[in-house]
Amino acid sequence: MNLTPGQAHEAYVGPPSEPVDVSAFVKAASDLQEGSKERRPVPLFSQSAAELPEDAKAAWSALPQDEQNRIEAECCVDDLRTSLEDVVRSPRLMGHVTRTHEATVHAIHETAEPSRGKKRKRTTLADPAEEHPDVTALRLKLEASKLKCWPLTLHAAPFIRPPRQSDHNTLIHVHIGTDVPKDRDALIFVTIYNRQSWGQRILSRSSQHVLLASQTLEDLFMAIPCTSDELPEEITDDSGRIIGYKTDQSEDDMTIDHNAGGMMCIEGVLYSCDGGSQDYAEKALQLCETIPDDKRVTLSKGPPMDAVQLSTLTLRLHEPYWILHAGNCEHFFAITCVRLRHPTDPTSGYPLTTQITPPLADNCRTCNKVPAVYSVVGDIRLGESPYLICAPCWRWMGEPKNDEEVLVVPLPKHRKGWISGTS
Repeated sequence: MNLTPGQAHEAYVGPPSEPVDVSAFVKAASDLQEGSKERRPVPLFSQSAAELPEDAKAAWSALPQDEQNRIEAECCVDDLRTSLEDVVRSPRLMGHVTRTHEATVHAIHETAEPSRGKKRKRTTLADPAEEHPDVTALRLKLEASKLKCWPLTLHAAPFIRPPRQSDHNTLIHVHIGTDVPKDRDALIFVTIYNRQSWGQRILSRSSQHVLLASQTLEDLFMAIPCTSDELPEEITDDSGRIIGYKTDQSEDDMTIDHNAGGMMCIEGVLYSCDGGSQDYAEKALQLCETIPDDKRVTLSKGPPMDAVQLSTLTLRLHEPYWILHAGNCEHFFAITCVRLRHPTDPTSGYPLTTQITPPLADNCRTCNKVPAVYSVVGDIRLGESPYLICAPCWRWMGEPKNDEEVLVVPLPKHRKGWISGTS
């Protein structure tokens, strides 16, 4: 599958940084902030004048009052903030700005890609003679801007795209955990990626998390929401034949997949999650032994996930690391930022989940209007097996004639991780 430039740009993760020893970084940054006998403390988060060094405060106090007032007036942005708030609070002005932006983007796309088959709906603007006086004043003010980067030009075309699924967030509030920071702790920002079902070479962001450096790889593994965790539990008879599925699962039932184990690959080291007899790291090493020497990658087995704190690792920022669980369910994660805790950061509730991309549900293949809720296997009336169908269409189909050979599998509801009460 050949990727378009836009798809390649969206699927790209990186470039990776140099290796970062997390514990060494935390120690160096903490020592810098706390200072020593030979070196005064350096405020890493100077958000107010009260946190400035004493020599800086003394230098400011030594300035004449007129000079202080002049510097304050030069650095003040209250006029910009007031103008922006006035536009945002006015539906008429905000509507004009939005329509103008959409019309400009439409014109850029038509010029940059004139051969596109599907044309976008053109945004119409009001005639200047019919504009409201407030809108006219705002338009003239924006047109008089001396910033050369203010108007969008044709060169902006590669950086403009419509909203994608990964831009949405199912969370209204940040999903919190139970851990609290320790002394000299740091925050590690993690982004999770999944392969696209229609293009295995394309990665799409699925969730974002914030962990403490004192937390473990298992804390990260358990915080990742995955649709594999919502697969219904099979119900079998005495002979082992599947006769149905358990759909009304309690919170404890949702840990079926996590108890089955999993594995992370970080810098060539495999870390397994305790899954009883299913040691993913051992199986991965056995599989590597069957690969020819010239194509074999160097891997080694590390400690279990619950025994590895993030602070003990050496990581590279924006380097995709691999996760495997639930048999063949893959994820990739990248460390996007490592920093000390800010005074305004939460004091408890880690790991934090700040974004979850809503999963895309398959439509019913009968009406093609609403998401399917069942996967029907073995029904000769439907023409294919399995067949995805919604509840109303399945009721209208009636009972199947070969009832003993038909299996109705409920599809996951995609609630895990973002509905209150689940994790």
